[in-house]
Order: sequence, then C-alpha cells, then structure tokens
Amino acid sequence: MALIAGGPRDLAAHESLAACVQHRIHLTVGQRYIDLTLDLTFFEEWSARERRAMDADGDGRITRSESESYLKRLAPALAQQLKLRVGGRAVDLVPLYEPELDLLGSSQTGPAHHRLRLWFFGSTPPALRAGDEIVVEDCLWPQAKALRTFQLEGHDGFALEMIKARDPGFAPTGPGEARLFHARCLKTPL
Repeated sequence: MALIAGGPRDLAAHESLAACVQHRIHLTVGQRYIDLTLDLTFFEEWSARERRAMDADGDGRITRSESESYLKRLAPALAQQLKLRVGGRAVDLVPLYEPELDLLGSSQTGPAHHRLRLWFFGSTPPALRAGDEIVVEDCLWPQAKALRTFQLEGHDGFALEMIKARDPGFAPTGPGEARLFHARCLKTPL
C-alpha cells in the first residue's frame, strides 16, 4: 500500500534526475595554490549519450581503450569550459591530473550512471584579500539539467564562505552560459 501511495511522486523524482548531471565542486584555497576538483555524475539519459560517444566501434560495450580515447579527445575541451575568478581577476587553471572516468561497474552503452572526475590548480593571487569573491564558472554540459553542490576548504589561515546561488542551476543553461559557484574569502593569513 505504501509503495502505491508514494509511487508516482517517487517515479517523478527519479525521472527528473535521469535527465541530470550532478556538478560537485570542491575548492581549496591555500597560501600558494587554489585546487579545484570537479566530480560529475551522469544519470541515465546523459550517461547513455556519453556512453554512445565512448563506444567507438558501436558494439554496445565500452572497452578500456575506448574510454581512454574518449578522455583524450574530451580533456582539452574540458579545461576550456572551466574558469576561475578571484577578486574579479581571472586565474589560470592547469590540469593537475588526467581526467578519471568511472563507469560504475557497467561497460554497456545505454542508460546507466557514470562519474567523471577532473582536477585543476592555479596560483593563489598575492592580492587575495578578505571580502574578495571567488567564482567558479562551469560551462560543462550546459544542455543538461544540473544538480549543484559546492564545498569549500581554507588552508594556511584562509577562511571561506559560500555565497548562496541566485539560480540553483537545475535548468539547462544556454550556449556559452556558465553555472556560477560563488564564494567569499573571509580571512587571509596574517
């Protein structure tokens, strides 16, 4: 009985998540470097699309060499679709590691989930002051609905706070538009 009563609502939530890509950003600010880690989780619809792009020979299975080739093709574009601004000034982001793909146990094409992890770093601007805004501009998979999470970490005497997004980012963005993740520097090292 409970399953029937809760069924349509649960089904609607599941269906809306199927069209999403979760964007989980972890930003760490330290004396010398700013580290940016982005975990993307592709739910059914977007995972199926990306899995088809991975399957170079069209046999319905994704091999290790196909996933490596997919990442190699994708990596340069990914780096161009992320930007970091500190106090209104652009900070160059450099890939820290190669992108990492986790097919979550399924090498089949079709609806599933998978994760893509990206690591970048940039030099902490010496002019970073308390009150400065730190903004991550994310233009990855703009056509997909997005679930956004933002985690901040200050090291070496930095303290940060998240600024609530004006737009929760669930809707797709337009071409060239970014999902914005805002933080503020509360404290810098003495």
